[in-house]
Amino acid sequence: MSSEDKDFKGRCMYCNTDVGRDKVKTCGRCRLVRYCSKKCQVASWKTHKLRCNPNLRESLASDPASNALNTALSRWINNWRDELHNWAIWAMDLANSPPDRLATHCFVIEIERRPNSPSASQFFRMHGGGVETRASFIARLEEINEASEETVACVNERRGTDTAQIIILCEDLIRFLWFSLRDGGASLRNRDPAMSKALAENWQQGMIDAIETGRPRASKAHLDRAAIKVIGPPPT
Repeated sequence: MSSEDKDFKGRCMYCNTDVGRDKVKTCGRCRLVRYCSKKCQVASWKTHKLRCNPNLRESLASDPASNALNTALSRWINNWRDELHNWAIWAMDLANSPPDRLATHCFVIEIERRPNSPSASQFFRMHGGGVETRASFIARLEEINEASEETVACVNERRGTDTAQIIILCEDLIRFLWFSLRDGGASLRNRDPAMSKALAENWQQGMIDAIETGRPRASKAHLDRAAIKVIGPPPT
């Protein structure tokens, strides 16, 4: 495990808390989804029940290629999760947006396997992304006949104005992540509007470049560029 690898099996699939794999409880039916508490399991059931299948693990095992992609994506998401949160907030531009933006919009990125990947950390590359309303994203799925009941329910799962939703499209897989903002998002909504705008500008290319490196910490370069644009370069 590299210095940037994290144990994705120790995170709660609902609240995103990393409690360690010895403390999470696995869904007894599908044996794939993990929760940190009964409270999170109950809260998740509305959408999880649509895909909770006792045969899902066996189905994945019977398709080694799909199973390998699913495992690689889970590992990648876990290693990049904290930075995915940052990119989502930067793209949302909360200081210059209506207070209900997180309730009406989602952060979407599209990634794919990189041919001849030079390393495990560079297994995926990003080729698109955007901030979309939930309605427009569902309409996009309907156009390609991918708007299943389960997917639509996940897109429409709204957890209030202080929780952001990230949607990751990876070839024929789709993943949903949610995370709540510290202090209800007040500090981000009260951020300097110029800084918030600078972070939202060209975030797609900045994120593509960061993922290209295979190092989550490379995302800091986008924050540094925004600060220089708004504040100016540091004194020499």
